[in-house]
Amino acid sequence: MRPACWNSLNACLALTVAMSPLAAAADEVLVPQLDAQHADAWLLRGGRWRLDDGELEQLEFERPAEAILTGPAFDNFSLSVDFNIRATEKGARAAAVLFRATGTRTYYWLRLDSANGIVSLFRARPASTWNGIKSRRAEIAQNAWHTVRIECRGPSIRVTLDDQQLFEAQDQRLSAGRVGLAASQAQAVFRNLKIEGQPIADPEPLASESLPYQVISRGGPAGPYQAFPDVCRTAGGDLMCVFYSGYGHVSLPNDEWPRGGRICYVRSADEGRTWSQPALLFDGPQDDRDPHIAATSDGTLWCSFFQYRKPDDKPEFDTCLVRSTDGGRTWDTEPRVLVDDRWACSAPVREMPDGALILGVYTADDATAYGAVLRSTDAGASWSEPVAIDPESGVRLDAETDVIRLRDGRLFAALRGDRVKMHFATSPDGGLTWSSVEDIGFAGHCPHLTRLTGGEILLAHRLPDTALHISRDEGRTWQGPHTIDTVIGAYASTVELADRSVLVVYYEEGVGSAIRAARFCVTDEGIEMLRSQ
Repeated sequence: MRPACWNSLNACLALTVAMSPLAAAADEVLVPQLDAQHADAWLLRGGRWRLDDGELEQLEFERPAEAILTGPAFDNFSLSVDFNIRATEKGARAAAVLFRATGTRTYYWLRLDSANGIVSLFRARPASTWNGIKSRRAEIAQNAWHTVRIECRGPSIRVTLDDQQLFEAQDQRLSAGRVGLAASQAQAVFRNLKIEGQPIADPEPLASESLPYQVISRGGPAGPYQAFPDVCRTAGGDLMCVFYSGYGHVSLPNDEWPRGGRICYVRSADEGRTWSQPALLFDGPQDDRDPHIAATSDGTLWCSFFQYRKPDDKPEFDTCLVRSTDGGRTWDTEPRVLVDDRWACSAPVREMPDGALILGVYTADDATAYGAVLRSTDAGASWSEPVAIDPESGVRLDAETDVIRLRDGRLFAALRGDRVKMHFATSPDGGLTWSSVEDIGFAGHCPHLTRLTGGEILLAHRLPDTALHISRDEGRTWQGPHTIDTVIGAYASTVELADRSVLVVYYEEGVGSAIRAARFCVTDEGIEMLRSQ
């Protein structure tokens, strides 16, 4: 029996010709009522929804929001809906249509991005929302009504916007499910939703799916693209996560972002259960990238990053530091440039038992690429020139160097490899001299090293996806890779929590990127992912 929330056209059954040869009956034409009286027909998630006067409206700009119909499910169907995206100053301003939803986080979704003029088809699953299938540019005016139509027949998905066919895609991972509407960084209104198809008899209930991670920053004041996070514990006990904020993977200054990419942060006072709204840490006149944060024993917070610019189309990098002596409430207004002339850093400052500070850096040109370290023996007042790590090895290492002290006093450096596996080197004298680089045995980008109280060393990295290895013998052997997430953004950073579990922060690469956090515990076999808080 059809739920009371549905109207039907043509005396409840439209006798249209069924387009699927497998259909046993003619398609029905179903029109959900969009009014407050029938709000219980929708599963409303995120945002702030209004149902009234034949319209479904998402009123809140900042958060992604979804409305999934809990009624009939379909395999082969046609869907049409009118949408209007309100003009706002920021964000993607995107409406979306969900279909073949089997769970609250498993479905196809068509994203109608008015800010960038792109219509994109994605497949969502709990671990990753942005599995791209196909996209095409299309003009979507704001403050204007448009009509989108989606036709699904077996693996074929056809998309039409305002009577113009945009594309036809093929994907057979999801064969049937429910439909819904959504908004991403947008105030969007929907009306005239109509579904033509034969409802599936006795469909499975819509599965309630929880995320294996927590989104701790997306959109809003930190902008449409957020990446390269790092987390540490402050002297006051809070967790502080810094990250890159821009309009894309590289955010050089433009009219909308006149100072280019910047550094933002969020804080947690409850072991990562909740996080503050993002706030600005530093915004220089260039693209300020790859921020990392560390707290030294005197309570000072150090944020390391590099500035990127491209005069005459030639990349230039400066490795920089800013410092906070009041727990992160205020920061240096001018960065200290530690080394320029094409030197970058993608790691935090590391403090040694004797008080020395070590910062991993790296450089590259057409001929070679290798890692190095900077050293300070006066609490960061002055820094050495780069101490190169085997620059004549003949192996190109786009290093993103990070270091950790081993129990025997040596330093261990992990170095990214692009066309080769990750490499490592050791130093017997606090980073003054280094061994030859050696193949570590596995591929990996953006290495990040953490020692746990149990003695294990975690090496988080990208490839495969977002993953980590564990060493229980001071870097001689490594167990893994252990998957953290299927997104490839990575630049994962780990910190041990009070209950001995581990918090890892990383990012999603691509449209609508965000900063994620997840928890796991280390076991004899590897890692066990814990429920997101």
